[in-house]
Amino acid sequence: MIAGLNDRMARLGAVIAATGLFCLTVLAIVTLLDIAGREMFSTPIDGFSDIADLIVVFAAASCLPISLIERNHVSVRFLGRLNWRLREMLDLLGHVLTLGVFILMAWQVAVYAGEIYQSGQTTWLIRIPIWPLWFATSAIIGFCVPAQAMVVFAQSLRAFSPIAIADQYGEGDAGPGTEPLS
Repeated sequence: MIAGLNDRMARLGAVIAATGLFCLTVLAIVTLLDIAGREMFSTPIDGFSDIADLIVVFAAASCLPISLIERNHVSVRFLGRLNWRLREMLDLLGHVLTLGVFILMAWQVAVYAGEIYQSGQTTWLIRIPIWPLWFATSAIIGFCVPAQAMVVFAQSLRAFSPIAIADQYGEGDAGPGTEPLS
């Protein structure tokens, strides 16, 4: 059941990341068109900076869930080389702290999105409402909370396992007769 839920979350995370990366690709193309318009015809795209600022925030947030689910983040292990249990417990502590940070982020971005909605804030030049993008960003960061909770749960199983479990992320061998946690 847990593996199936993790797979579904990973698929959703991949779709969210693909959406964000698609937005970055569109932004890159429009940036080229804006530069070409400026240089060749002295006609920049009106409001381009307004839209670019919003797309970057959304695209950055879109890559967070899959990064958490697949544990594609930076970690430094120096004490964990001593003992497998110490390594797993330190990883658990790091994942719990990350969960706390994402809970705070989700809360604050949701509050900010609500404030933008209530104030009717728009972009500076072309005056389009920015609340829809901030609510979408808030939802993506909110999705990071259960995604990271799944990582904490899986890491808890590893940390409190009665035997050393081979590290499925290429961080060393736990010893003979051990298998990755699925």
